[in-house]
Amino acid sequence: MVVRGVPDGAAPSPEKIRAGIVAYAAGDALGVPWEGKTPDEVDWEVMEELPARGDWPRGATSDDTDQLMLVAGYLVEAKGQVDEREWLTRLAKALPHMRGVGPTTSAAVRRFVETGQLQATEGNSIGAAMRALPFGWAIPVTAAEHRRDLTIRLSRATHGAPTAIMSACVVAAMAAWAIERHPIHAVVVAGLRAAEDMAALFGLPPGALQPLRQAADGKWLPPAVGTALDAVTTVAAVLHVLRKATSLANAMKHAVGLGGDTDTAAAIVGGILGCRSESVEREIPWLSKVALPEAELIEAAATGLYRLRRSLRRSVLGR
Repeated sequence: MVVRGVPDGAAPSPEKIRAGIVAYAAGDALGVPWEGKTPDEVDWEVMEELPARGDWPRGATSDDTDQLMLVAGYLVEAKGQVDEREWLTRLAKALPHMRGVGPTTSAAVRRFVETGQLQATEGNSIGAAMRALPFGWAIPVTAAEHRRDLTIRLSRATHGAPTAIMSACVVAAMAAWAIERHPIHAVVVAGLRAAEDMAALFGLPPGALQPLRQAADGKWLPPAVGTALDAVTTVAAVLHVLRKATSLANAMKHAVGLGGDTDTAAAIVGGILGCRSESVEREIPWLSKVALPEAELIEAAATGLYRLRRSLRRSVLGR
């Protein structure tokens, strides 16, 4: 299947990237109260009220949003020329202020601080994929190899398992296609194609892609106990939800309703669909309850990623 890039006149705008960031945070906050719950334990009637989780404030987002914003800011400042040491230094400084950081990222940062190690040797969780959308928002569909290389470099700093790195490249590819306003089926196909390319690169067995292929074909069955925390299962859940999406809000609620890794699944769905939205303020009923990142930080990230995209388009593609 070949889908051509959209013409320059329909190119992404800072407003679309901003919408993706806001919707990502809204999905994160929607899922936070239900993380680790089974589908039967998710209460749809109170979901949009964003009930408190433990001692977290109502409407709080998790480290998912914090790390997405950190990647966006770093990409902008580094002008797309990433360095693993600088990235891990920034992540180590920010990590103590984040809620809900996973053990894989925590361990990688601890190793870096103690030994200076720049690449993780293990870790198949979703942490690298959950922060990968800015790569897609900043790098055009037509610069797929460049996007993949940057995604791999920052992903393997904390997640060493090939499946985790592959999952990050899938999310980045879908973000790139989504923000260029390709049909959702093309976004899903692009994600699966990225998975196949990465599987070939890493020499993964055919079975490693089975959940993603099943989800892309509409044959994936959500786990009865909720979405597992490994990267492939969570990305399969995202593909499953995207195929069935009827609206931005309903898609994020569907992701939460699957249980398990609710905040990450809903956040990624929100980011992919939100960057296509005409008005996230109208489409997300619970948005006023979300503790969004500071408005000026969101605007700076959105404007910076947009400018980086234009710069990379000229330097990578020669126009």
